[in-house]
Amino acid sequence: MRKVDTKRLSLRLTRQSYSLTPKRGAGIWLGAIAAVCALAALAAAGFALERSHEDVRKLDALCAPPASEQKLRDQLAHAQLALEQEAASRAALAQRVTDSTAEIQRLQTDLAFLRKQRKPD
Repeated sequence: MRKVDTKRLSLRLTRQSYSLTPKRGAGIWLGAIAAVCALAALAAAGFALERSHEDVRKLDALCAPPASEQKLRDQLAHAQLALEQEAASRAALAQRVTDSTAEIQRLQTDLAFLRKQRKPD
């Protein structure tokens, strides 16, 4: 057998054992999973923050201080004025209805009289 030079590059390349290795390392997969988890955590935190703001608005509306007594008196005076105006307008409308009914009755009486006067002709 022929004696070979053990330090030759071509000999070293042919005598090594080779195996298949994955194209992407495990670190990339772990990094991708960590990124997805981080995005999910950010989305959940954003949702929780928005929900918290809604709850705060609802509580602020419930816990608002009562209206001042002066404001309530002003509202009551305004409501009473509106009620008085409505009562006055209803009374005026009722008077107009009564007057119109009387006028209609008078006109019907006149019409009946005129019809009786016209029939003999």
